[in-house]
Amino acid sequence: MEEFKDLENLWKQAETKVPTQNTNISKIKNNRMKLKNTNIRGAIMLIVTGIFILGLMTTFDAKIKTTPIISSMVIISAICFLQAILMLYNAKKIADIDESKTPSFHLQQWQNFRTFQKNQRHWNMPIYYILLSSALAVYLFELLKNVDLWKMILAFVITYSWMLFAYFYLGKKEIKKQDAKLDGIISELNNLESQFQ
Repeated sequence: MEEFKDLENLWKQAETKVPTQNTNISKIKNNRMKLKNTNIRGAIMLIVTGIFILGLMTTFDAKIKTTPIISSMVIISAICFLQAILMLYNAKKIADIDESKTPSFHLQQWQNFRTFQKNQRHWNMPIYYILLSSALAVYLFELLKNVDLWKMILAFVITYSWMLFAYFYLGKKEIKKQDAKLDGIISELNNLESQFQ
């Protein structure tokens, strides 16, 4: 009987605290999948776009197949492919985050990814848009050099208005959505970690 009491005391000493506050672990997993899938879908769309541009290039007749037009289309396709590779790399980094580790380690992985993503955005978005707009400028100029000046200007205004809208509005909106998902994950993990301390 005394051995049973010793065993019972040992059992009580070894008890770990169960979290009292409900944390939404499914929300963490859901946001993780959304972030990963967004990167994968974006990469697929960029690859398809790059292939479409290269395919379109092969259908041009001889008058349009000038070196600047072909070069700009190849550069635009290469930019699409490079951006797709970067997005697939981001998806892999998200997939590599190990959920089976302790909450503090899991939190540290997400914080490291967030730091990586902020640094990446700092240089990636401007370089992407600068290279893309430069290649488009060469393409549009070569394609429209024989039309009236006002038509060329109109084409440039429409194209670059869309690019500015995409950069300053759509791009920032997408960044806010991704940041909200990351903040939700980090917040939930902070709550979970504080419950185990």
